[in-house]
Amino acid sequence: MRCKLQLSSDYYARGEMIFIIISNVGDGSIRVGECIIEGNGASVEKQVNQLLRPGESTTVVWDQYGDGDMVPPGQYVVRCIAGETSCSSSFSIRP
Repeated sequence: MRCKLQLSSDYYARGEMIFIIISNVGDGSIRVGECIIEGNGASVEKQVNQLLRPGESTTVVWDQYGDGDMVPPGQYVVRCIAGETSCSSSFSIRP
């Protein structure tokens, strides 16, 4: 089982939508459970719960809000969990 995570950019303006693309690059199906976005004191969980067959992708959209407030600018890491494996990427939110 293998997944690949891509972002629409490495840098985002505050309030800009962030598109997280999760792809199954393995030979078998994987179930992506959730994506966890962490950084600068913030932690946000996005539920995905989607089965991806080999070669399939799904997109998670994040509006930069967590716990009702917009997260602060800074460095962030997104990690998506697919069964016993995970994939991750990093990005920055600029002021």
